[in-house]
Amino acid sequence: MKVRPVFKTKTFSRWAKDILTDGQLCAAAREIMHGIYEADLGSGLCKKRIAITGHGKRGSTRTLVAKESANGIFFIVGRQKNDPGSDFSKAQVDAAKLIGSDFQKADPRQIEGLISDGVLKEICNENHE
Repeated sequence: MKVRPVFKTKTFSRWAKDILTDGQLCAAAREIMHGIYEADLGSGLCKKRIAITGHGKRGSTRTLVAKESANGIFFIVGRQKNDPGSDFSKAQVDAAKLIGSDFQKADPRQIEGLISDGVLKEICNENHE
């Protein structure tokens, strides 16, 4: 299986700063590439739990990830288990689907532009992990 680049949005990066490392996200992306995630939400979006060091997956974080693009895997939204509310709201899922759809349809030149503009950050690919 070809390893696709893994990206995180600027918003996701701010949220994950003191919670998840790029290494943890890359490991989660590899699992997603092998079909290991909690829920397929449609439109190429999945929900993936990622354990925080010292906690199991059940008590850690949840992420919404655009997974069906030859250009890569995109971490869009995250939340901790103990955040208010029971899960992602319908509005958050719908917004993530729209954003993810745009990333998944983008060509490599557009992805490079989003990286240059600071919207996306590449965190791993087959050349570095």
